[in-house]
Amino acid sequence: MLRSMYAGVSGLNAHQQMMDVTGNNISNVNTIGFKSSRVTFKEMLSQTIQGASAPQDNRAGTNPQQVGLGVGVGSIDSDMSSGNLQSTGKTSDVAIQGDGFFVLRDGNNQVYSRAGNLNFDEQGRLYSSSTGMLVQGWMADANGDYGDFNAQSIGDVTLKQEINAQETDSVRFGKNLDASIMNELEIVEQDLGNDFSLSIEETADFNVWDVTISNGTTTSPTEQITLNPDGTINTNATININTDGVAGDETYTFDDTNGLILNETSSTGTVQVGNLEYAQNAERKLSVDVFDSQGAKHNVELQLEKIANNTWGIAEYSVDGIASGSESLTTGNIVFDANGNIESGEEFTLSFEPAGTAEPQDVTLDFSSMTQFAGDMTANFTNVNGYAAGALESFSFTETGDVVGSYSNGLTQTLAKLGLANFSNPSGLLRQEGVFQTTSNSGDPELGAAAQGGFGSLAPATLEMSNANLSQEFTNMITAQRGFQASSKLITTSDEMLQTLVNLKR
Repeated sequence: MLRSMYAGVSGLNAHQQMMDVTGNNISNVNTIGFKSSRVTFKEMLSQTIQGASAPQDNRAGTNPQQVGLGVGVGSIDSDMSSGNLQSTGKTSDVAIQGDGFFVLRDGNNQVYSRAGNLNFDEQGRLYSSSTGMLVQGWMADANGDYGDFNAQSIGDVTLKQEINAQETDSVRFGKNLDASIMNELEIVEQDLGNDFSLSIEETADFNVWDVTISNGTTTSPTEQITLNPDGTINTNATININTDGVAGDETYTFDDTNGLILNETSSTGTVQVGNLEYAQNAERKLSVDVFDSQGAKHNVELQLEKIANNTWGIAEYSVDGIASGSESLTTGNIVFDANGNIESGEEFTLSFEPAGTAEPQDVTLDFSSMTQFAGDMTANFTNVNGYAAGALESFSFTETGDVVGSYSNGLTQTLAKLGLANFSNPSGLLRQEGVFQTTSNSGDPELGAAAQGGFGSLAPATLEMSNANLSQEFTNMITAQRGFQASSKLITTSDEMLQTLVNLKR
Protein backbone atom coordinates (compact mmCIF):
# COMPACT_ATOMS: atom_id res chain seq x y z
CA MET A 1 0.00 0.00 0.00
CA LEU A 2 2.91 2.30 0.58
CA ARG A 3 3.88 1.78 -3.04
CA SER A 4 0.43 2.91 -4.18
CA MET A 5 0.67 6.02 -2.02
CA TYR A 6 4.04 6.96 -3.54
CA ALA A 7 2.65 6.22 -7.01
CA GLY A 8 -0.15 8.66 -6.21
CA VAL A 9 2.40 11.26 -5.10
CA SER A 10 4.31 10.86 -8.39
CA GLY A 11 1.01 11.28 -10.23
CA LEU A 12 0.34 14.50 -8.35
CA ASN A 13 3.79 15.84 -9.23
CA ALA A 14 3.57 14.83 -12.90
CA HIS A 15 0.11 16.29 -13.45
CA GLN A 16 1.10 19.43 -11.57
CA GLN A 17 3.92 19.93 -14.07
CA MET A 18 1.48 19.26 -16.91
CA MET A 19 -0.79 21.93 -15.46
CA ASP A 20 2.16 24.34 -15.17
CA VAL A 21 3.03 23.87 -18.86
CA THR A 22 -0.61 24.20 -19.90
CA GLY A 23 -0.98 27.34 -17.81
CA ASN A 24 2.11 28.85 -19.41
CA ASN A 25 0.72 28.11 -22.88
CA ILE A 26 -2.64 29.70 -22.04
CA SER A 27 -1.06 32.76 -20.45
CA ASN A 28 1.03 33.31 -23.61
CA VAL A 29 -1.85 32.90 -26.03
CA ASN A 30 -1.34 36.54 -27.17
CA THR A 31 2.46 36.63 -26.97
CA ILE A 32 4.03 37.51 -30.34
CA GLY A 33 6.05 34.63 -31.80
CA PHE A 34 5.42 32.36 -28.78
CA LYS A 35 5.94 28.62 -29.27
CA SER A 36 3.79 26.37 -27.08
CA SER A 37 5.00 23.27 -25.22
CA ARG A 38 3.53 19.91 -24.36
CA VAL A 39 4.23 17.36 -21.60
CA THR A 40 4.61 13.64 -22.19
CA PHE A 41 4.67 11.13 -19.31
CA LYS A 42 6.73 8.00 -18.82
CA GLU A 43 6.39 5.12 -16.38
CA MET A 44 8.85 5.20 -13.49
CA LEU A 45 10.95 2.19 -12.39
CA SER A 46 9.05 -1.01 -11.70
CA GLN A 47 9.81 -3.40 -8.83
CA THR A 48 10.25 -6.99 -10.00
CA ILE A 49 8.57 -9.45 -7.66
CA GLN A 50 9.21 -12.53 -9.72
CA GLY A 51 11.34 -12.93 -12.81
CA ALA A 52 10.40 -14.72 -15.98
CA SER A 53 11.06 -18.46 -16.42
CA ALA A 54 11.72 -20.39 -19.60
CA PRO A 55 9.42 -23.15 -20.81
CA GLN A 56 10.40 -26.74 -19.92
CA ASP A 57 9.34 -30.10 -21.29
CA ASN A 58 6.47 -30.58 -18.84
CA ARG A 59 5.84 -26.97 -17.78
CA ALA A 60 5.12 -23.69 -19.52
CA GLY A 61 7.22 -20.60 -18.98
CA THR A 62 6.06 -17.78 -16.72
CA ASN A 63 6.11 -14.02 -17.31
CA PRO A 64 7.83 -11.59 -14.95
CA GLN A 65 5.77 -10.06 -12.17
CA GLN A 66 6.39 -6.32 -11.67
CA VAL A 67 4.77 -3.54 -9.71
CA GLY A 68 5.11 -0.03 -11.08
CA LEU A 69 6.35 2.71 -8.79
CA GLY A 70 4.49 5.61 -10.40
CA VAL A 71 4.72 8.13 -13.25
CA GLY A 72 7.30 10.76 -14.21
CA VAL A 73 7.63 13.49 -16.82
CA GLY A 74 9.14 12.00 -19.97
CA SER A 75 9.66 15.20 -21.93
CA ILE A 76 8.53 18.79 -22.32
CA ASP A 77 8.55 19.35 -26.09
CA SER A 78 8.42 22.69 -27.91
CA ASP A 79 5.99 23.04 -30.81
CA MET A 80 7.98 25.08 -33.37
CA SER A 81 5.23 25.27 -35.99
CA SER A 82 4.29 28.71 -37.34
CA GLY A 83 1.55 30.73 -35.73
CA ASN A 84 -1.11 32.68 -37.57
CA LEU A 85 -0.12 36.00 -39.16
CA GLN A 86 -1.85 39.22 -38.17
CA SER A 87 -1.63 42.35 -40.29
CA THR A 88 -0.75 45.42 -38.21
CA GLY A 89 -0.14 48.10 -40.84
CA LYS A 90 2.99 49.19 -38.97
CA THR A 91 6.02 49.34 -41.27
CA SER A 92 8.45 48.28 -38.53
CA ASP A 93 6.60 44.97 -37.97
CA VAL A 94 7.64 41.89 -39.88
CA ALA A 95 6.87 38.17 -39.64
CA ILE A 96 8.68 35.07 -40.91
CA GLN A 97 6.68 32.81 -43.23
CA GLY A 98 8.36 29.43 -42.98
CA ASP A 99 11.59 28.36 -41.30
CA GLY A 100 14.05 30.65 -39.59
CA PHE A 101 14.61 32.96 -36.63
CA PHE A 102 15.57 36.60 -36.35
CA VAL A 103 19.14 37.01 -35.09
CA LEU A 104 19.56 39.31 -32.08
CA ARG A 105 22.68 40.51 -30.29
CA ASP A 106 22.66 40.30 -26.51
CA GLY A 107 25.98 41.89 -25.62
CA ASN A 108 28.55 39.60 -27.19
CA ASN A 109 26.13 36.69 -27.56
CA GLN A 110 23.68 35.86 -30.31
CA VAL A 111 20.14 34.82 -29.46
CA TYR A 112 17.17 34.06 -31.68
CA SER A 113 13.51 35.02 -31.85
CA ARG A 114 10.39 34.71 -33.98
CA ALA A 115 8.92 37.97 -32.67
CA GLY A 116 9.08 40.61 -35.39
CA ASN A 117 7.93 43.69 -33.46
CA LEU A 118 10.97 45.79 -34.33
CA ASN A 119 11.88 49.46 -34.06
CA PHE A 120 14.78 51.89 -34.42
CA ASP A 121 16.52 53.75 -31.61
CA GLU A 122 17.82 57.33 -31.76
CA GLN A 123 21.07 56.10 -33.30
CA GLY A 124 19.15 54.45 -36.13
CA ARG A 125 19.81 50.90 -34.89
CA LEU A 126 17.14 48.28 -35.43
CA TYR A 127 16.14 46.48 -32.22
CA SER A 128 13.52 44.12 -30.85
CA SER A 129 10.79 46.03 -29.02
CA SER A 130 10.18 43.06 -26.72
CA THR A 131 13.74 42.59 -25.51
CA GLY A 132 15.68 45.71 -26.52
CA MET A 133 18.28 43.50 -28.22
CA LEU A 134 19.84 44.67 -31.49
CA VAL A 135 18.73 42.99 -34.72
CA GLN A 136 21.54 41.54 -36.85
CA GLY A 137 21.90 41.62 -40.62
CA TRP A 138 24.09 42.75 -43.49
CA MET A 139 24.54 46.38 -44.57
CA ALA A 140 24.33 47.31 -48.26
CA ASP A 141 26.81 49.49 -50.12
CA ALA A 142 25.92 52.66 -52.06
CA ASN A 143 24.68 50.53 -54.99
CA GLY A 144 22.46 48.37 -52.79
CA ASP A 145 24.75 45.34 -53.11
CA TYR A 146 25.84 42.96 -50.34
CA GLY A 147 28.83 40.78 -49.76
CA ASP A 148 28.56 37.19 -48.58
CA PHE A 149 25.80 36.33 -46.13
CA ASN A 150 27.93 34.75 -43.43
CA ALA A 151 28.60 34.96 -39.70
CA GLN A 152 31.79 36.97 -40.16
CA SER A 153 30.11 39.90 -41.92
CA ILE A 154 26.83 40.01 -39.97
CA GLY A 155 26.35 42.99 -37.67
CA ASP A 156 23.93 45.57 -36.31
CA VAL A 157 21.34 46.87 -38.79
CA THR A 158 21.62 50.67 -38.82
CA LEU A 159 19.55 53.09 -40.89
CA LYS A 160 21.34 55.87 -42.73
CA GLN A 161 19.61 59.00 -41.42
CA GLU A 162 20.77 61.27 -44.24
CA ILE A 163 21.87 60.73 -47.80
CA ASN A 164 24.43 63.01 -49.42
CA ALA A 165 23.89 64.74 -52.75
CA GLN A 166 25.20 63.04 -55.87
CA GLU A 167 26.19 64.86 -59.04
CA THR A 168 24.36 64.00 -62.27
CA ASP A 169 26.74 62.72 -64.92
CA SER A 170 24.35 60.85 -67.21
CA VAL A 171 20.90 61.42 -68.69
CA ARG A 172 19.34 58.73 -70.85
CA PHE A 173 16.71 59.60 -73.44
CA GLY A 174 14.39 57.14 -75.10
CA LYS A 175 11.06 56.48 -76.77
CA ASN A 176 10.07 57.70 -80.23
CA LEU A 177 10.62 60.58 -82.64
CA ASP A 178 7.86 60.74 -85.27
CA ALA A 179 9.39 59.76 -88.64
CA SER A 180 6.40 61.04 -90.62
CA ILE A 181 6.33 64.56 -89.24
CA MET A 182 7.07 67.41 -91.68
CA ASN A 183 7.26 71.18 -91.48
CA GLU A 184 4.56 73.30 -93.10
CA LEU A 185 4.79 76.05 -95.73
CA GLU A 186 1.52 77.90 -96.43
CA ILE A 187 0.56 80.81 -98.65
CA VAL A 188 -0.80 83.60 -96.48
CA GLU A 189 -1.58 86.00 -99.33
CA GLN A 190 -0.55 86.63 -102.93
CA ASP A 191 -1.11 89.28 -105.59
CA LEU A 192 0.63 88.15 -108.76
CA GLY A 193 -1.65 90.06 -111.09
CA ASN A 194 -3.11 88.96 -114.44
CA ASP A 195 -4.95 86.19 -112.63
CA PHE A 196 -1.71 84.35 -111.90
CA SER A 197 -1.56 82.08 -108.81
CA LEU A 198 1.19 80.43 -106.81
CA SER A 199 1.09 76.69 -106.01
CA ILE A 200 3.26 74.99 -103.36
CA GLU A 201 3.33 71.16 -102.95
CA GLU A 202 5.21 69.16 -100.32
CA THR A 203 7.70 66.57 -101.61
CA ALA A 204 8.99 63.35 -100.07
CA ASP A 205 12.23 65.10 -99.18
CA PHE A 206 12.37 66.98 -95.90
CA ASN A 207 11.90 70.78 -96.18
CA VAL A 208 11.68 70.64 -99.98
CA TRP A 209 8.62 71.99 -101.85
CA ASP A 210 7.60 72.05 -105.52
CA VAL A 211 6.47 75.51 -106.64
CA THR A 212 4.73 76.58 -109.83
CA ILE A 213 2.93 79.70 -111.10
CA SER A 214 -0.11 79.40 -113.36
CA ASN A 215 -2.72 81.64 -114.96
CA GLY A 216 -5.13 78.80 -115.57
CA THR A 217 -3.92 78.01 -119.06
CA THR A 218 -0.19 78.47 -118.77
CA THR A 219 1.88 76.89 -115.99
CA SER A 220 5.53 77.49 -115.33
CA PRO A 221 8.01 74.61 -115.08
CA THR A 222 8.16 73.10 -111.60
CA GLU A 223 10.94 74.50 -109.49
CA GLN A 224 11.96 73.56 -105.95
CA ILE A 225 12.59 75.62 -102.87
CA THR A 226 14.59 74.17 -99.98
CA LEU A 227 14.43 75.74 -96.52
CA ASN A 228 16.59 75.38 -93.45
CA PRO A 229 14.92 74.19 -90.20
CA ASP A 230 14.77 77.83 -89.03
CA GLY A 231 12.73 78.87 -92.07
CA THR A 232 15.54 80.61 -93.97
CA ILE A 233 16.21 79.80 -97.61
CA ASN A 234 18.75 77.11 -98.40
CA THR A 235 18.05 76.70 -102.12
CA ASN A 236 15.93 79.29 -103.93
CA ALA A 237 13.56 78.75 -106.84
CA THR A 238 13.68 81.06 -109.82
CA ILE A 239 10.49 80.90 -111.85
CA ASN A 240 10.31 82.53 -115.28
CA ILE A 241 6.92 83.04 -116.88
CA ASN A 242 5.54 85.40 -119.50
CA THR A 243 2.49 87.57 -119.19
CA ASP A 244 2.39 89.10 -122.65
CA GLY A 245 3.69 86.34 -124.88
CA VAL A 246 7.33 87.15 -124.27
CA ALA A 247 9.17 84.31 -122.53
CA GLY A 248 10.82 85.23 -119.28
CA ASP A 249 8.96 88.49 -119.11
CA GLU A 250 8.70 88.19 -115.32
CA THR A 251 10.86 86.39 -112.74
CA TYR A 252 9.65 85.24 -109.37
CA THR A 253 12.03 84.47 -106.46
CA PHE A 254 11.69 83.90 -102.71
CA ASP A 255 13.29 86.13 -100.09
CA ASP A 256 13.66 85.68 -96.31
CA THR A 257 15.00 89.15 -95.51
CA ASN A 258 11.76 90.30 -93.88
CA GLY A 259 10.04 86.98 -93.42
CA LEU A 260 9.45 84.47 -96.19
CA ILE A 261 8.04 86.41 -99.15
CA LEU A 262 7.73 86.09 -102.95
CA ASN A 263 9.19 88.86 -105.07
CA GLU A 264 8.30 89.63 -108.69
CA THR A 265 11.04 91.15 -110.85
CA SER A 266 10.15 92.74 -114.22
CA SER A 267 11.37 95.56 -116.39
CA THR A 268 9.71 98.03 -114.07
CA GLY A 269 11.52 96.75 -110.92
CA THR A 270 11.04 94.33 -108.02
CA VAL A 271 7.92 94.22 -105.86
CA GLN A 272 6.59 91.87 -103.17
CA VAL A 273 3.64 89.89 -104.49
CA GLY A 274 3.29 87.07 -101.98
CA ASN A 275 3.61 86.30 -98.27
CA LEU A 276 4.21 82.79 -96.93
CA GLU A 277 4.15 81.31 -93.46
CA TYR A 278 6.61 78.64 -92.34
CA ALA A 279 5.80 76.38 -89.35
CA GLN A 280 8.50 74.31 -87.63
CA ASN A 281 6.48 71.21 -86.68
CA ALA A 282 9.28 68.63 -86.90
CA GLU A 283 10.69 69.31 -83.45
CA ARG A 284 10.66 67.95 -79.94
CA LYS A 285 11.51 69.91 -76.80
CA LEU A 286 13.06 67.86 -74.01
CA SER A 287 13.36 69.11 -70.43
CA VAL A 288 15.12 67.38 -67.55
CA ASP A 289 16.39 68.34 -64.09
CA VAL A 290 20.00 67.55 -63.16
CA PHE A 291 21.90 68.02 -59.89
CA ASP A 292 25.33 69.44 -59.20
CA SER A 293 27.82 68.13 -56.63
CA GLN A 294 26.20 70.20 -53.87
CA GLY A 295 22.68 68.95 -54.62
CA ALA A 296 21.39 72.09 -56.36
CA LYS A 297 18.89 71.39 -59.13
CA HIS A 298 19.36 72.77 -62.67
CA ASN A 299 16.91 72.56 -65.55
CA VAL A 300 18.33 71.50 -68.91
CA GLU A 301 16.26 72.08 -72.06
CA LEU A 302 17.07 70.65 -75.47
CA GLN A 303 15.34 71.41 -78.77
CA LEU A 304 15.55 68.50 -81.22
CA GLU A 305 14.74 69.48 -84.80
CA LYS A 306 14.51 67.34 -87.90
CA ILE A 307 17.07 68.59 -90.41
CA ALA A 308 16.80 65.87 -93.04
CA ASN A 309 15.16 62.53 -93.61
CA ASN A 310 16.24 60.22 -90.72
CA THR A 311 18.40 63.00 -89.25
CA TRP A 312 17.76 65.16 -86.20
CA GLY A 313 19.93 67.84 -84.65
CA ILE A 314 20.05 69.74 -81.35
CA ALA A 315 19.02 73.18 -82.53
CA GLU A 316 18.92 74.87 -79.12
CA TYR A 317 19.89 74.06 -75.56
CA SER A 318 19.88 75.94 -72.28
CA VAL A 319 20.70 75.46 -68.62
CA ASP A 320 18.35 77.19 -66.16
CA GLY A 321 16.91 79.18 -69.06
CA ILE A 322 20.27 80.62 -70.08
CA ALA A 323 21.17 79.70 -73.66
CA SER A 324 24.66 81.18 -73.66
CA GLY A 325 27.48 81.43 -71.14
CA SER A 326 29.83 78.87 -69.73
CA GLU A 327 27.81 75.86 -70.95
CA SER A 328 28.79 74.01 -74.12
CA LEU A 329 27.52 71.00 -76.05
CA THR A 330 29.45 68.73 -78.35
CA THR A 331 28.08 69.10 -81.86
CA GLY A 332 26.67 66.36 -84.02
CA ASN A 333 23.48 64.90 -85.40
CA ILE A 334 21.30 61.98 -84.37
CA VAL A 335 20.98 59.73 -87.40
CA PHE A 336 18.55 56.80 -87.78
CA ASP A 337 18.73 53.94 -90.27
CA ALA A 338 15.98 52.84 -92.62
CA ASN A 339 14.53 50.58 -89.90
CA GLY A 340 14.08 53.42 -87.42
CA ASN A 341 16.97 52.44 -85.16
CA ILE A 342 19.73 54.84 -84.20
CA GLU A 343 22.77 54.67 -86.44
CA SER A 344 25.04 57.41 -85.10
CA GLY A 345 24.98 60.28 -82.64
CA GLU A 346 24.25 58.09 -79.61
CA GLU A 347 25.98 60.36 -77.08
CA PHE A 348 26.76 64.04 -76.59
CA THR A 349 28.40 65.82 -73.67
CA LEU A 350 26.89 68.91 -72.06
CA SER A 351 29.29 71.01 -69.97
CA PHE A 352 28.24 73.82 -67.67
CA GLU A 353 29.53 75.52 -64.55
CA PRO A 354 27.01 75.50 -61.67
CA ALA A 355 26.97 78.53 -59.41
CA GLY A 356 28.85 77.94 -56.15
CA THR A 357 30.96 75.03 -57.40
CA ALA A 358 34.63 75.17 -58.27
CA GLU A 359 34.65 72.99 -61.39
CA PRO A 360 32.57 72.60 -64.56
CA GLN A 361 30.16 69.69 -64.67
CA ASP A 362 29.94 67.28 -67.59
CA VAL A 363 26.69 65.44 -68.29
CA THR A 364 26.52 62.66 -70.87
CA LEU A 365 23.34 62.83 -72.97
CA ASP A 366 22.60 59.29 -74.11
CA PHE A 367 20.20 58.93 -77.07
CA SER A 368 21.06 55.29 -77.85
CA SER A 369 17.61 54.00 -76.80
CA MET A 370 15.69 56.44 -78.99
CA THR A 371 13.78 55.26 -82.08
CA GLN A 372 12.25 56.93 -85.16
CA PHE A 373 9.01 55.37 -86.34
CA ALA A 374 5.90 56.89 -87.80
CA GLY A 375 3.60 57.44 -84.87
CA ASP A 376 3.28 59.42 -81.68
CA MET A 377 6.04 61.83 -80.67
CA THR A 378 6.92 60.39 -77.25
CA ALA A 379 10.68 61.07 -77.01
CA ASN A 380 11.65 62.04 -73.46
CA PHE A 381 14.23 61.31 -70.77
CA THR A 382 13.94 57.84 -69.27
CA ASN A 383 16.66 57.81 -66.60
CA VAL A 384 18.63 60.45 -64.71
CA ASN A 385 21.24 59.71 -62.08
CA GLY A 386 22.19 62.12 -59.32
CA TYR A 387 20.02 63.59 -56.61
CA ALA A 388 19.83 66.27 -53.92
CA ALA A 389 20.66 65.63 -50.28
CA GLY A 390 17.81 64.08 -48.31
CA ALA A 391 16.77 63.06 -44.81
CA LEU A 392 15.19 59.73 -43.90
CA GLU A 393 11.40 59.94 -43.76
CA SER A 394 10.30 56.30 -43.55
CA PHE A 395 11.44 52.73 -44.08
CA SER A 396 9.92 49.41 -44.99
CA PHE A 397 10.80 45.72 -45.30
CA THR A 398 10.56 43.53 -48.39
CA GLU A 399 9.69 39.83 -48.59
CA THR A 400 13.38 39.03 -49.14
CA GLY A 401 14.43 40.87 -45.98
CA ASP A 402 15.70 44.11 -47.52
CA VAL A 403 15.36 47.26 -45.42
CA VAL A 404 14.40 50.08 -47.80
CA GLY A 405 14.67 53.72 -46.72
CA SER A 406 12.62 56.57 -48.23
CA TYR A 407 14.24 60.00 -48.16
CA SER A 408 12.95 63.57 -48.47
CA ASN A 409 14.62 63.96 -51.88
CA GLY A 410 12.28 61.31 -53.30
CA LEU A 411 14.96 58.63 -53.35
CA THR A 412 14.45 55.12 -52.04
CA GLN A 413 17.58 53.15 -51.18
CA THR A 414 18.22 49.59 -50.08
CA LEU A 415 20.08 49.93 -46.79
CA ALA A 416 20.40 46.47 -45.25
CA LYS A 417 19.14 42.90 -45.24
CA LEU A 418 17.84 41.15 -42.14
CA GLY A 419 19.72 38.02 -41.15
CA LEU A 420 17.88 34.76 -40.44
CA ALA A 421 19.12 31.67 -38.61
CA ASN A 422 18.07 28.07 -39.10
CA PHE A 423 18.78 24.98 -37.00
CA SER A 424 18.90 21.25 -37.61
CA ASN A 425 16.77 20.74 -34.49
CA PRO A 426 14.84 23.93 -33.60
CA SER A 427 13.06 22.09 -30.79
CA GLY A 428 16.42 21.68 -29.08
CA LEU A 429 16.77 25.44 -28.49
CA LEU A 430 16.74 26.73 -24.92
CA ARG A 431 14.14 29.34 -23.95
CA GLN A 432 15.29 32.38 -22.04
CA GLU A 433 13.12 35.47 -21.45
CA GLY A 434 11.29 35.34 -24.74
CA VAL A 435 14.28 34.40 -26.90
CA PHE A 436 16.05 31.15 -27.77
CA GLN A 437 19.64 30.09 -27.22
CA THR A 438 21.59 27.29 -28.83
CA THR A 439 22.22 24.03 -27.00
CA SER A 440 24.32 20.97 -27.72
CA ASN A 441 21.24 19.31 -29.25
CA SER A 442 19.97 22.20 -31.38
CA GLY A 443 22.98 22.32 -33.66
CA ASP A 444 24.90 25.39 -34.73
CA PRO A 445 22.94 28.16 -36.50
CA GLU A 446 22.99 28.39 -40.28
CA LEU A 447 22.83 32.08 -41.24
CA GLY A 448 21.29 33.35 -44.47
CA ALA A 449 18.88 35.72 -46.18
CA ALA A 450 15.11 35.36 -46.37
CA ALA A 451 13.55 33.45 -49.28
CA GLN A 452 16.88 31.77 -50.09
CA GLY A 453 18.33 28.35 -49.37
CA GLY A 454 15.46 26.97 -47.28
CA PHE A 455 14.84 30.15 -45.27
CA GLY A 456 11.29 31.47 -45.06
CA SER A 457 10.18 34.72 -46.66
CA LEU A 458 9.13 37.79 -44.71
CA ALA A 459 5.67 39.34 -44.44
CA PRO A 460 6.02 43.13 -43.97
CA ALA A 461 3.66 45.04 -41.65
CA THR A 462 2.63 41.69 -40.12
CA LEU A 463 3.28 39.85 -36.86
CA GLU A 464 3.33 36.12 -36.12
CA MET A 465 0.94 35.34 -33.28
CA SER A 466 1.29 32.63 -30.65
CA ASN A 467 0.80 29.08 -31.90
CA ALA A 468 -0.92 28.02 -28.65
CA ASN A 469 -4.23 26.29 -29.47
CA LEU A 470 -6.78 27.25 -26.81
CA SER A 471 -9.10 24.35 -27.50
CA GLN A 472 -6.24 21.90 -27.12
CA GLU A 473 -4.91 23.67 -24.02
CA PHE A 474 -8.30 23.61 -22.29
CA THR A 475 -8.58 19.91 -23.09
CA ASN A 476 -5.11 19.35 -21.62
CA MET A 477 -6.17 21.33 -18.57
CA ILE A 478 -9.14 19.03 -18.04
CA THR A 479 -7.04 15.89 -18.40
CA ALA A 480 -4.41 17.31 -16.04
CA GLN A 481 -7.11 18.12 -13.51
CA ARG A 482 -8.65 14.64 -13.73
CA GLY A 483 -5.27 12.96 -13.53
CA PHE A 484 -4.37 15.02 -10.46
CA GLN A 485 -7.76 14.24 -8.93
CA ALA A 486 -7.36 10.49 -9.57
CA SER A 487 -3.84 10.52 -8.08
CA SER A 488 -5.08 12.27 -4.96
CA LYS A 489 -7.93 9.72 -4.69
CA LEU A 490 -5.32 6.97 -4.85
CA ILE A 491 -3.59 8.46 -1.80
CA THR A 492 -6.78 8.83 0.23
CA THR A 493 -7.90 5.29 -0.63
CA SER A 494 -4.52 3.89 0.40
CA ASP A 495 -4.79 5.86 3.62
CA GLU A 496 -8.23 4.35 4.31
CA MET A 497 -6.82 0.88 3.76
CA LEU A 498 -3.99 1.58 6.22
CA GLN A 499 -6.54 2.90 8.69
CA THR A 500 -8.51 -0.34 8.36
CA LEU A 501 -5.35 -2.31 8.98
CA VAL A 502 -4.57 -0.30 12.12
CA ASN A 503 -8.07 -0.83 13.41
CA LEU A 504 -7.63 -4.65 13.36
CA LYS A 505 -5.89 -4.36 16.76
CA ARG A 506 -9.05 -3.14 18.51
